[in-house]
Amino acid sequence: MQLDRTHIAIRVRSLSEIGDLALLMIRRYPVAVTRAFFAGALPWIVINAALLSFLPLRIAADEFFTDDSASDLLRYVSWMMVLVVLQTPLAGAFSTYYLGQAVFEQKPTLRHTFAEVWKLRWPLLWVLGVKRLAIPTTLLLVFRIGTDADVFIDFMLPWLIVILAAVVRSNRPFVPEMILLERCPLRSKSPHVITLSRRSKGLHTPMASELGGRFLTVAGTSFVLVCSVYYSLIWVRGIATSNWSTDLLAMMVFIPLALWTVAAFSVVVRLLGYLDARIRLEGWEVELAIRAEAIRQFGEDAMNSQAASSRRGALNRPSTPDKPAASPTPPPTTEEALLVSDDETDANETAIEVEVRP
Repeated sequence: MQLDRTHIAIRVRSLSEIGDLALLMIRRYPVAVTRAFFAGALPWIVINAALLSFLPLRIAADEFFTDDSASDLLRYVSWMMVLVVLQTPLAGAFSTYYLGQAVFEQKPTLRHTFAEVWKLRWPLLWVLGVKRLAIPTTLLLVFRIGTDADVFIDFMLPWLIVILAAVVRSNRPFVPEMILLERCPLRSKSPHVITLSRRSKGLHTPMASELGGRFLTVAGTSFVLVCSVYYSLIWVRGIATSNWSTDLLAMMVFIPLALWTVAAFSVVVRLLGYLDARIRLEGWEVELAIRAEAIRQFGEDAMNSQAASSRRGALNRPSTPDKPAASPTPPPTTEEALLVSDDETDANETAIEVEVRP
């Protein structure tokens, strides 16, 4: 692995540039967004269908679209959106790890990706599944199968869960990357080990306000994209079959497909936001160039202890949230490529380190 050879040029980027780069990465690594992501999402897709399919079936069984049908439709859409939002970090674990390795390696294998993520299943399930409400919400809906609508449980509670999840994830958005790529342990008896909470505080606190603004922007954009994908599917079917109704196929297939498609894109955006945060705060431009040369000279094992000690020192230093470290930006007249081509061996940009073991 060459730390100074990467497909992504290192520089500070705005949110719009991150979104543009996410589209380019989807084109460069389609396997990460298709096979890897939907391999992680497939169990959740099946579970969600089992939990909520009785609502579309009940709507389709009605001879006329009544107020009860409208209530069931709103209930179905609300809970489906909540479940996908909560389950996306867990479903995107495979694609997150795959993209993290693809930054350096030419062709990471899916088998290796699945094996490495499986080793981290318990921290992922506890932090992203239990503490971030994906599993508790899923278990709650098990007891709601076949029941009539309740004003609080089915119409108020979903929005309360979304608000709570938004507050947590806007303040700590990069926890999945810290578990998967940095391998931060949940707890340790040694004071020198960088635990997940300590690492999360060190990376998120200096950028708290900016991360909150980015989260709101991405959430609003994702909602618009979901509507666009859904109505595009309705339009294609309408042109082909002259059926423009919200029928059983639209509810059972089009709505989940639109939600999970945008969820896959949001995982790529989050990973690039994580890389951008590390570039802004940790000076990767210089550090990784030095480490890459040191690894070539002395080997990778000789650098592990030095990297861990340098990161511990960085966390122990007082942070200055109001004055983040400035990174050099290219001149306005210079056009910089977002992705470095495969055959460019003398890339001017340094590499992005993704997997750092404390």
